Formats: sequence, structure tokens, C-alpha cells
Amino acid sequence: MGQIVGAAGVPHTPHFPGIVRRGEPLGRELERLYGEVAGVLRELAPDVLVVFTSDHYNTFFVESVPIFSIGVAESAAGPSDYAELPRCEARIDAAFARRIQAELVRAEFDVGMSQEFELDHAVTVPLHFLMPGMDVPIVPVFVSGLMPPIPLSRRCHALGAAIRAVVEEDPAPTRVAVLASGSFSLEIGGPRISADSHTGVPDPRWAERVLTLLDAAEVGKLVAEASEEQLARAGNAGGELLDWIAMLGTFDPRAPVFLEAQERFGHAYAAWRMT
Repeated sequence: MGQIVGAAGVPHTPHFPGIVRRGEPLGRELERLYGEVAGVLRELAPDVLVVFTSDHYNTFFVESVPIFSIGVAESAAGPSDYAELPRCEARIDAAFARRIQAELVRAEFDVGMSQEFELDHAVTVPLHFLMPGMDVPIVPVFVSGLMPPIPLSRRCHALGAAIRAVVEEDPAPTRVAVLASGSFSLEIGGPRISADSHTGVPDPRWAERVLTLLDAAEVGKLVAEASEEQLARAGNAGGELLDWIAMLGTFDPRAPVFLEAQERFGHAYAAWRMT
């Protein structure tokens, strides 16, 4: 049977690869933080990486905004939104992705099927740091955390649990790692940006609360407290936390083996081992 062997959560700030490449002071910190998570993923040796992400008005917007969708193409290139970022092409385990999508629909989740798309920076930046060789196929799971109305946190957590059930019913011994991409408190280009940047952290106390609950494995409390109103207070990108909550639904609550925040950016880096 298939198995969730581990999980991780990281931010996807599009400027981070350039900061590292140029050798800026923040670069060493970024290399260390992403490196800690990457090291855990390498040890887990997954056959496939399920990636929970929220599209930034690039893949979905004018024609359709699905609450949940799964990418089932054979591959996807990106990023679609930042020309200065290095281009990549990620392999997708299309057969496994189609199986997950079909089983989720049977489990009464109305999950769309995306058959042709590009990846935006929310996927390519984490892969750049965590899987630079692009040697592990992915299954992208899109959660509409940025375009209101956003799904309830408990529904996202239930989605993760349903994906776990599909994995564990897989007749093949597939080793699956799960990745969440996003921040806890973040405002981009809105009225709550900082005085010296186009971004801001509107609710640092919420970001600290999320970190505390993750460290204590209090997933139930996190799901209960991550209301639509709270996510809105956390910034116009505060709904990215739903990607983390969906990821947390794929395994029983436990403390992460690595957890470290960047308070000034309103996000954190985390990794869990199940084996």
C-alpha cells in the first residue's frame, strides 16, 4: 500500500532565489532554512511529491476559479509570472494525479482537473530550493486561498485527509511526501504593506500563534482558529495558510522535526517525518 512518508511547509517569496544568487546578506539564512527542509525530504526518498499551492491569479482567474483542482498533465513549466526567476519543467505523475482526482470526486469533493497549465512562483520557488534536480515527479493540488470566497479551513483539512486515504489505498508501495507552499500573515500591494516594501505582515501575533500550534501539534486548534475572518486579518495573502492546513490533514498530528520562523516575513519552514 502507499504511504505518506513525510511532509514540509515553506514560503515561496519570488525574490529569494535572486537574493541567494547575488550573495546578499539574507542569502545564507535562506540557504540554511530551505536546506534543512530539503535534507529531510532527501532522507525520505519519496516517489512523488504532492504540492498544495494557491494560484496567484495566473492559472485561474478570468475563465474559472475552482475551489480545488488537481494538475493532471504529464508535465508543467514555469514560472508563469516572474521572468527573472529560473525556468524549470516539473514532471507530474499524471496517472497518480488522475487517480487522486477521481477518488476525491467519489468522496464528494468537487475537485477540478487541470490538464494544461503553467506553474507560478508558488510552486517553482520551493522546487528550486528543495528539488533542484526536478528528479521527483509532483502532483499539484490547487487550493483557492487567495480569491474570495475561500474554502473553510476544516474543508481543506478534510481534503488532506481524503488524499491520505487515496494514497493508502494505492496497491503499489508508493512513498509520498507532501509539501505546502505559503505564508501565515502577508499583505501584498495592499493598504497594510510596510513603509519600506510592497509587502507587509499585518498580524504578527497570528503568525506567532500558528507557529506555536504547529510546534505543539495542536492541529485541531489551528483548524478551529483559522476562520475566514482571521485569515483576512492576516493579510490579502493570509489564505495561503490553507495550503498548510490541507498538508496537515494528510497525517496524524505530530510535532515537526524542524520548525523555524522568519517573523519579519510572516512565514516559517517546517518538516515532518512519518517513518
